[in-house]
Amino acid sequence: MARKRKNRTHLKGTQAAAGAANSVPKSFVIKHGQVGSSLTQLTRDVRKVMEPNTASRLKERARNKLKDFLTMAPALQVTHLLAFTLTDVAPSLRIVRLSNGPTLSFRIERYSLVKDVLSAARRAKNLGRVEYMSAPLLVLASFPPPSPTTPPHLSLIMKTFQTLFPPLAPHTLALSSARRIVLVAYNAERGTVDWRHFRITVKPYGVSRRVRRVLDAGGALDLGNEKDVADFVLRKRGEGTDGYESAASSASSVGGDEGDAVDLAEDYVGRNNRKGTKRAVRLDEIGPRMELRLVKITEGVPGKEGGVIYHEFGALCVRLFRYGGLWIGYS
Repeated sequence: MARKRKNRTHLKGTQAAAGAANSVPKSFVIKHGQVGSSLTQLTRDVRKVMEPNTASRLKERARNKLKDFLTMAPALQVTHLLAFTLTDVAPSLRIVRLSNGPTLSFRIERYSLVKDVLSAARRAKNLGRVEYMSAPLLVLASFPPPSPTTPPHLSLIMKTFQTLFPPLAPHTLALSSARRIVLVAYNAERGTVDWRHFRITVKPYGVSRRVRRVLDAGGALDLGNEKDVADFVLRKRGEGTDGYESAASSASSVGGDEGDAVDLAEDYVGRNNRKGTKRAVRLDEIGPRMELRLVKITEGVPGKEGGVIYHEFGALCVRLFRYGGLWIGYS
């Protein structure tokens, strides 16, 4: 008797998920050459920013060459390579679009590590593992709109950073997965690009900080040294029994501005953040922070460079370069 063959219909969903995963940008974030401990930590911090679509546990060895990562990347469906190096002038960052380029070379004018940003914050709070389970949202700011007078290399910078992160789909995005933001802003005065990393926090709207402590505690309040709950709610931190908040100080501590208040479209992470409730949205910077200056754009990848598309020290060529399905003219 012939054996009955099972129809593996469950593979259809697996194949669809695999196809969706293939469209998500993936990256290698590496350090190349002798860079020192500070730039090594910056590499690790940027690698955390790029999670979960990056090789988090990638190990670089002294004998590894840049071409080793370029050779290995296509087999792992890696779309971008971010390489930190240390030159005689300053640290540099190369963003390589795999597997045909272009390659954007930036000089790192200034940078701050995650530990530096958190130590400077008033209320620093480290992120857990849950925040890094979803990709950050990308915000491009202060870039000039496309026009005949707009420097054409700025359009390529925008396109490069857009392809580093998964595209935003507002109709299918789960609100609970929006946990972090990467801000890439163009500084026209300095001619640089600022990279900053924020955490999205949601707070009760129109509630003072002391009352917010009661709401966030969820019923677990330490009132052992208090005679009344009013002492806990109204007293200033570090003051005695007479140091109550005034009406002005209480009003100034009310969290959130009208422009920052939103009605949650879905349930969000955190206590009492239910659908339809009004909450104040705040961004807390968690680092790292970088100020990048574009030095050069070349066709191809390192080791197989083509013509120079843009150079900081002058217009070297006039050519057409096909990138992202668009023809862009450079001068």
